[in-house]
Amino acid sequence: METRYTVRQAAEMTGIKAYVMRYWEEELDLHIQRNELGHRYYTGSDIQLFMNIKELKKRGLQLRAIRDLIPQILYTAADTDKNNFQLLEGDTEEIPPQDSLNNITEKEGENVTDPKILEFQAILERLITQEIRSKNEDEERFRSLDLAIRKQQMARREIAAALSDKRSTRETRIHKNI
Repeated sequence: METRYTVRQAAEMTGIKAYVMRYWEEELDLHIQRNELGHRYYTGSDIQLFMNIKELKKRGLQLRAIRDLIPQILYTAADTDKNNFQLLEGDTEEIPPQDSLNNITEKEGENVTDPKILEFQAILERLITQEIRSKNEDEERFRSLDLAIRKQQMARREIAAALSDKRSTRETRIHKNI
């Protein structure tokens, strides 16, 4: 049977606050298993998934973009060893046994040379670049649209002011003639 971790244990292992893990679970529509009492428990693959999400957030991706990448992350995670989890940066960290959770320490991982992992990282980098480029293009499009709207509003104000001046000039002439 696969080792199960509580929310507190998973938070210590990943360095992610428990409330953030619950928020990501809800926002990313993650399916975290629950025990008989309805309490969440995390497996090694769940820990790996949260570490990958943490890395993507660190790289600047929004949760909407990460949600689209979750199937790819899960597919790649299925190919990894159950006792290790792969970070997107290429580090490997051992999941500590449950009895040594109090002595969790960070260690430097080995360089991953698995072609599938490298290919996955390349795909993620391309997706991240595309997402950032798309975001920048959208921002530029919205800026130009905003500028066009402002110019249109300014033109309408000028026309309204010119018409108002003409009306007041006419009214002044009419009143002088009476």
